Amino acid sequence: MHKARFWWRQLLKSMALAVVLVWLGFIAYGQLKSLPEGLSLEGPLRAVPEVEFLADFTWQQAGQPVREQVIFKRMCRIIDEAERFVLLDLFLFNSVHGQGGDFPALADEMTRRLIEKRQRSPQMDLVLITDIINRSYGQDEPEHFRKLRASGVRIIYTKTSRLRDSNFIYSAWWRLFCQWFGSEGAGWLPSPFAPDGPAMNMRGYLNLLNFKANHRKVVANEKEVLITSANPHDASAYHSNIAFVAEGKVVQDVIEAEAAVASLSGETFPRWEIQARPEVGQVHLRLLTEGKIKARLLQALARCGAGGSVQMAMFYLSDREVIDGLLAAADRGAEVRLILDPNKDAFGRRKNGIPNRPVAQELVEKSQGRIGVRWYGTHGEQFHSKLTMITLPMQTVLIGGSANLTRRNLDDLNLEACLEVTASSDSQVVREAKEYFERIWQNQGGIYSLDFKEFAEGSPFKYGMYRFQEWSGMSTF
Repeated sequence: MHKARFWWRQLLKSMALAVVLVWLGFIAYGQLKSLPEGLSLEGPLRAVPEVEFLADFTWQQAGQPVREQVIFKRMCRIIDEAERFVLLDLFLFNSVHGQGGDFPALADEMTRRLIEKRQRSPQMDLVLITDIINRSYGQDEPEHFRKLRASGVRIIYTKTSRLRDSNFIYSAWWRLFCQWFGSEGAGWLPSPFAPDGPAMNMRGYLNLLNFKANHRKVVANEKEVLITSANPHDASAYHSNIAFVAEGKVVQDVIEAEAAVASLSGETFPRWEIQARPEVGQVHLRLLTEGKIKARLLQALARCGAGGSVQMAMFYLSDREVIDGLLAAADRGAEVRLILDPNKDAFGRRKNGIPNRPVAQELVEKSQGRIGVRWYGTHGEQFHSKLTMITLPMQTVLIGGSANLTRRNLDDLNLEACLEVTASSDSQVVREAKEYFERIWQNQGGIYSLDFKEFAEGSPFKYGMYRFQEWSGMSTF
């Protein structure tokens, strides 16, 4: 009997050790596996006469909200004016919300426009690439997507399981035990996104906790492309956002980048050829996706010193290399000013200020006040912009689009798309971007931003929590 018990204990220990070793192997695999072809793109440098800069605002005037929203209208205009194709890659495209109150029906409006476009031009290609979040990680296709598909719109759900793991400790466990069962099937658990949102099953929840996303926000036709931080999502309608609109051969670069997303999802779509005019102009731009966004941002920060400046309008700032780059630029004498979301509002839920508040505290303290921080004054909505402006001796570099400055967004984990725009300080796009920043910083015509002290956060516990979440990926940022 004693020998039998000893044998069983040894067997269980061996089995436990084998499971741990396999789990560690999955951790290594999830972090080190090759990226699918075509991702992490630094596109060719393109010359154009100009790039259009757009911004959405929600601000306070005499204690009342005032809203200025233009980006969604520009998205719809690109759809309406298309002649050969419409290509969309959209993260949030749904009407789920949990805040209460009324929101513009953005998802329904875009759905209607796409269907009408298909009816007017039945020969036209209309392709929508989107994230599985819009079908609650495995539930039945939502009604507006079913209508789009029935009208002839091609819908591609991104297979984010092929991406590297951001929440690597959990995802290794999920790969080992859960991925084999899929996540399709009827839901019976409450939605994590809204009290009246679509029900989810347990496998959907387990999939969600991988915290992977196709986070891009791109709308293009054969003439122009819009790359933005804004989603056609009802509950996001009043967020503050930015966008760039560009013409020329960069549209072809976007087509190739989106073809790579379709390919990793096991799909293909037509490789439309763009007949662009010769590349001439004083504004230069390039498409950046995934990790190349961070690479180009760090290069520009490294060139910024005395006489230069960095202005940043950002929803999430947490990446350690970017933080070090900002501190180094300030040490070299650059003016550094940041407008950050206070991370307190999330679709009717209260947040704890992580990561922006402990990060801002660190930047102000380590720079001895040389880095200035103001908070956007949100009232339920979010300051959802993702824009960095770096002024150098001979030019200004703008980088903006879908990517927050976090490990998940910048380290080849999420799918992201930004434009890098390089131009002289007197160009229209730079003037408009700087006017946008100063309007918020100086509260021109309303109350946009608040003093740093309003949300200063010196808690060592929250700082430690931020550092752990950023490192581990066990977070939503």
